[in-house]
Amino acid sequence: MNQEPLLHIGGRLKVAPKNIRLLKAEINYTQIYLEDGSTLLSSITLGILEKRLQDFPFFRPNRSVLINLDYVVDFEAASAQIKMENNETFKISRRRTKHFYSISNPK
Repeated sequence: MNQEPLLHIGGRLKVAPKNIRLLKAEINYTQIYLEDGSTLLSSITLGILEKRLQDFPFFRPNRSVLINLDYVVDFEAASAQIKMENNETFKISRRRTKHFYSISNPK
């Protein structure tokens, strides 16, 4: 009976990290996009949620987004953009591209 750990996202809400597609910062709130297409709004900042998700396959390509690497379908190196399952693309900031290469191509 090994249960998957749940992420506490504020109030009494808890979500399995594998069900989170991505998180977007909105000032002092975070919009959480789930696998089933629904969204949740949390009063916890993206930085705090990023620390809580450090043991899971999440990557922060820029200051406003945290993505689940399990939902990434393509990476365009020339433009440093990540494409998600839902065809949404996110630009990787210049300072974070090296880190993305290191986690996406472990050799």
